[in-house]
Amino acid sequence: MATITSKTLIPSMSKRLASFKLSDTVIKALAARVLVEGLEIIRFNPCIYGICIDYWTTKPPVLDPFWKRAGIARLEVFPYGILEWDRWHVQAAFEVNELEGRGITRGMGY
Repeated sequence: MATITSKTLIPSMSKRLASFKLSDTVIKALAARVLVEGLEIIRFNPCIYGICIDYWTTKPPVLDPFWKRAGIARLEVFPYGILEWDRWHVQAAFEVNELEGRGITRGMGY
């Protein structure tokens, strides 16, 4: 798979989040925030937390880079494989204040 950089991520995020009418500055800042060295972005979607990112890696993930970032709402790590943990799925949810009140409700909807 091709390595995702901010040059390739920004247009994809801009397209995916177009209905939320976020500024280019917000998109660029968000792209810089979600890129983590050693983890490959597979999928990203708006979610109740802000934006949820799915990452893959073949090495045990180092989670320190996540804790240095502001606005981590949720972080989950899943090892794939039974006998040998050869792939890891990391799912992170980032708070995006600019998405607040734009159609995604947080919590249980009340």
